[in-house]
Amino acid sequence: MGRMSALAKKKAKNTGLPSTSAKATINRAGGVSFEIEDAATKLITMCGGSFFMEPRYYNAQACVPARLSDGKLGKLEQRLKIAKDKALAGGGAPRLANSEELDDVSHEVLAAAWDVLNGDNPRDLVAIAHWLRREMNIRLTPQVLIVLASQHPVGKKFVKDYVPKIVARPDEVKTIILMHRYFFGMKSLKRCLTAGLAEAMSKMGERGLIKYEGQEWPSWKDVLFMVDRRKNYPLPKPVAEYFMFGRVDQNGGTPIAKARKEMTRCTAFDDKAKALAKESLANWEVVLSQFGTVTKAESKRENWDDSTVAEVTKGRKKEVWEYLIANDLVGYMALMRNLRNLLEADVSLATVKEACAKLSDPDEVKRSRQLPFRFAMAKEILEPGKIHRGYAYRNTSVERRASGSQKSINAFLDAIETAADIAVENVPELPGLTAIFTDNSGSMESQVSERSKVTCLMAANILAGIVAKRSQDAVVCAFGTDVAEISWTKRTRVLEFYEKLAVADTKGMSTNTHLCIKHLQRCKARADRIIILSDMQCWNSCYGVSNFVDEWHVYHRSNPDCWLHSVNLHGYGDSMVEESGDHVNLIGAFSEKMVNMLLVAEGAAQDALPTIEQVRERW
Repeated sequence: MGRMSALAKKKAKNTGLPSTSAKATINRAGGVSFEIEDAATKLITMCGGSFFMEPRYYNAQACVPARLSDGKLGKLEQRLKIAKDKALAGGGAPRLANSEELDDVSHEVLAAAWDVLNGDNPRDLVAIAHWLRREMNIRLTPQVLIVLASQHPVGKKFVKDYVPKIVARPDEVKTIILMHRYFFGMKSLKRCLTAGLAEAMSKMGERGLIKYEGQEWPSWKDVLFMVDRRKNYPLPKPVAEYFMFGRVDQNGGTPIAKARKEMTRCTAFDDKAKALAKESLANWEVVLSQFGTVTKAESKRENWDDSTVAEVTKGRKKEVWEYLIANDLVGYMALMRNLRNLLEADVSLATVKEACAKLSDPDEVKRSRQLPFRFAMAKEILEPGKIHRGYAYRNTSVERRASGSQKSINAFLDAIETAADIAVENVPELPGLTAIFTDNSGSMESQVSERSKVTCLMAANILAGIVAKRSQDAVVCAFGTDVAEISWTKRTRVLEFYEKLAVADTKGMSTNTHLCIKHLQRCKARADRIIILSDMQCWNSCYGVSNFVDEWHVYHRSNPDCWLHSVNLHGYGDSMVEESGDHVNLIGAFSEKMVNMLLVAEGAAQDALPTIEQVRERW
């Protein structure tokens, strides 16, 4: 009788757990998960921490059975099918073209966007786009969202005002047009979109437009035909005529174009060419391409062998780089990306010091608005193999050590580490005890972008360092098959956290997120907040069928003031906890702005955007 009573109590207890609710489903890894029902919240979690139309570790075809044993669709498969149908249908706009070739995550983003436009607050979509571009530094997704809005009968009334807000660089004008052609073709280009693009272009200077001229469609001539029908151009007449007809104004209307044309006639990087490079504000690619190489004709004329060509090329590149750095013609991000090139060109130590001064200048760091993992990537170039892990780096040029004097390498390392610490100085402090857990499982080795070597694991581990540095007290752990806590002090630099977490012994690369809660229970730690940095494709335990949501439920009952911040770093469209849960905050973020978002959710700050309510109010 006693055994039956105990079993009955256990069944009643388990019945009350979140994982047994009707809302529970499964994620792509087969673990307990929950759909995010509010479309705007879903967009924020999916897009704030991932990029649109990029490959992901999990895909629907690889991990979800198409049918259950009774022939019905599984919950996840059903959700993905609904999202795909909704995405392709157009949600009140014309049916999307080419969308069949998109992955299932992109379909969910598009479906959520249509749901927002068809909901009670359609302006939310353009507000989210504005937030993504200006606060989260995400580029492509905002442009996709504004294109969708332009084709929606309600959403289009917000487009003209919001296009100039989300276009931060001249090339984004072209990207919007390309996205429109991809989804809707060119015949249906709406006036609200072209008017917004025209206003955005009116704020752009001659230099920016020339920088992004390019040879591919659309040219600026094509764009000008689209946005103004050959009248009332959004640019000064001399600039418009230069792009339309190639006319260089001789009365000073196009000084940069004039200097660029004169520079193309130079055959050597002499005083005249240098003066023109400075006058035309030419970017490093243009100058290096023209003056930092040896042509085949020149090599043949001078009868140079391969070693001589290599030596001459190196000397020319050194001269060009030293001039560019001395005259501040290399932007901050370009400088970070070219550390290897500077070292291989064997630039002088004086040039290295100038570059380091810019890299570690507080104003330059803050103005550059680099995503945190960019600093880790720069360090990886200088010290390859020390902190990376996974297929994203195997057999790639990233593993090749940058050649150059050790003194120059050390100077760059110090500048990068200093810059990374400066970048978090304006991040607000988190009071109390913060428990930070970074997902170091196999799926986190996937790249954030097809053209990038940055992985989700890299983003998670450096964000953990930023949070730890700004916490009053913190427990910092990596998790995989098990949980591994790292040692640190207040003097530990941001990139040191990243290194420690990347090599932490998690006993394997599973995704046993529920062990994070068990770790806190075992340590008897009453955290004020728990931060999980993950792609949220968590597993269930093979033993006792433990899962994260149930473990959190039990922990929160004994520590009701604790907040759970679920930071989604690959935007699969579901959550490991219910979105309406008490003291639960669902976000997506690659940026240190995440810390502000956590404080707002807890009611401790009012200047960041964790929820759609704050997005509506500020953006």
